[in-house]
Amino acid sequence: MSSAEVCGDEVRVAHLRSSALLRRWLAETHATVRPGPLRLTIGPLTVRTDVLRQSLVGAHEFGPIEVVDDHDRPLARVEPALLAAACTSAAQSRVPREAPINQAGAGSATDLVLRAVRRGEIDVLPAAGEAETLLTESVAEPPQLVRMIGSAAEAARWWDRYLENDVVPVLDDRTAASTAQLLSRQALAAVGVLARYRVCDEAELLTSLSSRLHDSADDHELLRHWLAAPTVAGVAVLNGGALHYRDRAGAVALRPVTHEVPNPLARVGLDAIPGVPLPELGDGWALRPVRAESESSPDVSLVHKWMHAEHVAATWRQDWSLPRWFEELSTQLAGDHSLPCIVSLDGREFAYVELYRVARDKIGECYPFHPRDLGVHVAVGDRQVIGRGLGTALLDALAAALFDADPECRRVVAEPDIHNGASVAAFGKAGYRKVAEVGLPDKNSVLLARSR
Repeated sequence: MSSAEVCGDEVRVAHLRSSALLRRWLAETHATVRPGPLRLTIGPLTVRTDVLRQSLVGAHEFGPIEVVDDHDRPLARVEPALLAAACTSAAQSRVPREAPINQAGAGSATDLVLRAVRRGEIDVLPAAGEAETLLTESVAEPPQLVRMIGSAAEAARWWDRYLENDVVPVLDDRTAASTAQLLSRQALAAVGVLARYRVCDEAELLTSLSSRLHDSADDHELLRHWLAAPTVAGVAVLNGGALHYRDRAGAVALRPVTHEVPNPLARVGLDAIPGVPLPELGDGWALRPVRAESESSPDVSLVHKWMHAEHVAATWRQDWSLPRWFEELSTQLAGDHSLPCIVSLDGREFAYVELYRVARDKIGECYPFHPRDLGVHVAVGDRQVIGRGLGTALLDALAAALFDADPECRRVVAEPDIHNGASVAAFGKAGYRKVAEVGLPDKNSVLLARSR
């Protein structure tokens, strides 16, 4: 092999590994992925690429992945070890210092990359079980499953064998770990591999898998869950406070965490879900939609002012210009995703609130929501009322009023930044309970819910 061929092969392998890492980071932070240019900051790195193919199972395909400067000028093609280190740096900054991922000896995702290099593998998560071994992508050749299957018909026959031999015998195990192993890491991963290697069309593969699950669903509750739940459990290896990459002896030993990902087998009918109700708080409270007739509208100026207050900007990170806030509020008011409101108590305006339908929000990708679940974002803009318990009282009043406004709403949720201890505590005092730590594009949040 010539030196040019060696260099070309090294670039190809580095791109495959970087692509696998980027796919994982995007999934674990629930980032929006669309065909075309993609630019994002991961820890100290800003990377840019083109999404060549968007995938419902997260098996996106990318053009060259480059490190760019603040002016979007390319600096170099990203190396897998560097990208892994950036992911760990970002993950560590997203969670408290006492989290396992921040402890001495925890290791980093770079350890996984170096192990994959030694093994001649592409992905950093090693196969577990015979079915996953078929999906392992090596430096030298495509996955064995790709070499076994050459058509949609052959894929359908493989589904039948896989479900009969690997899934049905263990369906009594209804844990998230079981779903992550059998569905996300195996069945859906197989869809992604076969689609990336152009063996079969992804949509056709999902239809085929769904059909076979339906055939057995009457007898198995877990299969019905897989077909209906808006999200299913997956495995996170890059983002999560509980991650750990080394054992006590210092050897590479990944301790992954489960997290929820959108379920490509289920379809939530958004048309049947109503918009956001306007609740009546009572007892001296008043809540009304923001009025945003123009950039100079008093409400737009008030929200803009509150968002630039130091205590709000630190957690909301939306200290935007006045025109941008006018655009944001106008967009919300014109849609059925969220409703921006001003809250007052005894005539004093002191808080900005966004009420939203979970099914239409990014947080809907993070837990198995009910279609009528509602969510709240709250910013107490008037600094003079902080520390008087009004925030907790408002959160309590909002949840009760939303349940009254929509009798079919089962939960009211919130997702404050994991670093915002004051907000998390206020929600807790108002009856919201922790569901999970979730990764979002710009932060890790504590998912909190108050049930009816």
